[in-house]
Amino acid sequence: MLILIPGATGRMGLCLVRAALRRGHRAATPPRCPPDIAAELEGFVEVPDLFGGNVGAPFDRACAGGVDAVVVAWNEEPRLVLDAQLALLRAAERAGVRRFHAASWNTDWEGMPLGVIESYDAMICFARLALLSSPVKPLYVFCGVLAMTLFGVPGAGSLEGDSHLWVREEKEGGEGKGRRVINVVGAGATPTPFSTEDDAAEFSIALTTSEGAEKGGYFRFCSDEFSLLELKATYERVRGEECSINHVMDVETCKGMIKKAREEAIEAGELYKRFKGIVGLVYAVFLDEGAYNIRAVDSDRFPGVPRTKLEDYIRANEWI
Repeated sequence: MLILIPGATGRMGLCLVRAALRRGHRAATPPRCPPDIAAELEGFVEVPDLFGGNVGAPFDRACAGGVDAVVVAWNEEPRLVLDAQLALLRAAERAGVRRFHAASWNTDWEGMPLGVIESYDAMICFARLALLSSPVKPLYVFCGVLAMTLFGVPGAGSLEGDSHLWVREEKEGGEGKGRRVINVVGAGATPTPFSTEDDAAEFSIALTTSEGAEKGGYFRFCSDEFSLLELKATYERVRGEECSINHVMDVETCKGMIKKAREEAIEAGELYKRFKGIVGLVYAVFLDEGAYNIRAVDSDRFPGVPRTKLEDYIRANEWI
């Protein structure tokens, strides 16, 4: 199949391109890819302004030429997920593309009301609009927390910067690796579904290219499952180094902070500016309560898709 992968230069996007190529598919995607990937690409269409009013024509060109499926790898920026993705869906309709994997890879928001976590609101709105207005039935994949988000890689999600959960301290003078600390809201004892980007990408490509994918729907996959306390124990066992737990606050205090920050942002008319500073706290509550955890019922759907254990992921990634 020829698969169009918008957002392919991002972390998830590159994993999707590699997964597609490994499975013998052809990938059409933007430039600025690593040379080993760029040499294998079918082509690309550059869109100068994803938020402008003239994205329809570039999206039409991107979906033309025999594209069989679209897998959207854009991040959680609301205008990308709703405005741009909706325009891309219309282009897919016009081109007769019926396999459309929407931006997702989250905790389980299928039945979530609006206003629970701002970074999912645009995804929920897109899913509803697609249902109400399009013959294309998108695919959505929920996979728990992604590895690079969990470990606070810059640009990989909401658990970085001031909201970091995993702290990599450096030794004084910058010489070598210092201790590791996990910032915990609540007890840290709730099991959390976890997926590596590579595993989630393999599952999504297998799903998108499988029989019946044009019927769309919600699917649930994860690589492993563990609590933050188990993360500490696993790291210490694998690395032979201490990992500390920092109990930041209890869950009710965190909920109070979220409520206050959200009300102040709305009152000031600046939720669109401030929401990224709120969602990290909401994720911390999710991790403790597990209210929107997935049940990974589709994890064995494609036997060839790997499921990397936490222990193996830590062992293979020295930067953690």
